[in-house]
Amino acid sequence: MSSRPLKFTKTGYRGPGPAHPTNLGPVIGTIARIGARVQRRKSLGVFSTIGRAPRLFRGWLVYSATMMPFGYLSRQDTELIILRVAHIRGSEYEYDQHKDLAARVGLSPEEIASTALESHGFVGRRATLLDAAEEIVKNKQLSDLTWTRLAGVLDERQQVAFVMLVTQYDGLATALDVLNVPVDEKRSGSQ
Repeated sequence: MSSRPLKFTKTGYRGPGPAHPTNLGPVIGTIARIGARVQRRKSLGVFSTIGRAPRLFRGWLVYSATMMPFGYLSRQDTELIILRVAHIRGSEYEYDQHKDLAARVGLSPEEIASTALESHGFVGRRATLLDAAEEIVKNKQLSDLTWTRLAGVLDERQQVAFVMLVTQYDGLATALDVLNVPVDEKRSGSQ
């Protein structure tokens, strides 16, 4: 049991939130600091929170990296999917992080903003991906029609990768909320 003071709100105890990188040990603390620098943030709450459980953090980091940035889907499609999941879930943290990443991989401000609209406005392949992502988040399943549409734009390997990406970021949105991870503050000079 931790000897640090508990954080209480009007509704009771809120999860541990991010640890200071110096409390994460040399390896995870360094990864958290590097991640924050790459993301142009003062700290990276997702790393500094999950990093409280070192064995879990290492596995999660490798697992996450196999989807983004080293996944089977294009970086632009991956970022659009993550943004749509973040919007549907109401995950301010995920949305804030990934809108910047989406811009870095070449998505326009209009494309990024459209992921947060009730009707995203995409057509074709991207519409299929965003509609399927939304259906998974809302229904925890895909209809036969949506599977048919998805199979028309993704091969079987990509279908598995797509479902794992959507459910990873759906679950991460839950974890970030339950663990009380606030949106990271941007470094000076970052947009």
